Amino acid sequence: MTYKRKQLPKYCRHKATNRAFVRIGGKMYYLGKYNSEASRREYDRIIGEFIANGRQAFYRTEEILIETLVTRFLAYIKTERNYSRDKAKQIPNILQGLKELYGKLPAAQFTPTALKTIRRQYIERKLSRTTINGYIGYIKQMFYWAAEEEIIPAENACALKLVKELAKGRSAAVEHAEVQPVADDVVEKTLEHIVSELYRDMIMVQRFISGRPQDIHNMRICDVDRSGEIWKYTPFEHKTKKLGKVRELPIGPRTQQILTKYFDGKDEASEEFVFSRNGAKDPHRRYAGAIAAGCRKAGVPRWSPNQLRHAGGTEVRNKFGLDAAQAILGHANASMTETYAKLDYSKAEAVAREIG
Repeated sequence: MTYKRKQLPKYCRHKATNRAFVRIGGKMYYLGKYNSEASRREYDRIIGEFIANGRQAFYRTEEILIETLVTRFLAYIKTERNYSRDKAKQIPNILQGLKELYGKLPAAQFTPTALKTIRRQYIERKLSRTTINGYIGYIKQMFYWAAEEEIIPAENACALKLVKELAKGRSAAVEHAEVQPVADDVVEKTLEHIVSELYRDMIMVQRFISGRPQDIHNMRICDVDRSGEIWKYTPFEHKTKKLGKVRELPIGPRTQQILTKYFDGKDEASEEFVFSRNGAKDPHRRYAGAIAAGCRKAGVPRWSPNQLRHAGGTEVRNKFGLDAAQAILGHANASMTETYAKLDYSKAEAVAREIG
């Protein structure tokens, strides 16, 4: 039983025994002598636990089914977890599969074997290895949360940690091809066939700042500090925000030239998006769709917005080194930067030509 947000179970009197009680989820909890200080303290304690329990009725561990756990976890992440909108939409679909297979199983009986059974189904559905690892990670998160809230024993959640991620090249799962940087000449040919000036500008801005697509969609006028020679863009939403990190992207002269027309006449404190979304619920899909249409018309291989980030990172690495690429891409460690910024093989060829 779930109570409304402002509703609390009442402090009541049992007339026959003159004892105080509170009823939660149909069960009576006796508190001691009615209207005594001790009974009031006990009421406050139980109500405190009730609120901490998400205003849910108390159940014994063995009574909590996985379908109930999923419902409670989804209610929790809507208000408490800092998931992106895309992930907040994705997680219910992931957990729906868990409910269909194990919904009537007590949550405390969910074992590593059950988790691996779900993973095997993902493999049979031909999902990629990275996607599978992500899905399994969300299921684990739910059980970790349940253990933290004392809904299930901690040892149950700890046991799921024993299920390791699928290693690259060591499972039957499909491997995604690595995202490669898109060549600048391919971008130029694509731009010639994109009618919208807005999308053309978005493409060039993303290429120059080596940003993620969401960095472009979420850019607001107030997020760009234009006081210095090099502007500084601080996204209000970004991938590592939940880790407490601040992301800053420098904006140089070429990008400034593109953006100036979008800032002219606008209040510097305006929260208006630089690139108008025109009411689009999924601006990323429209952006990617415009690029795909341009590729078809230009007769070039289709590329995605993420490849612009890889292209920018690769150029920075080749011209200024790994440290500079790491700073531009905003990575905490160089190993991630190496994934995004490929070394130019022609440099190795030049060395071989000289010494080999």
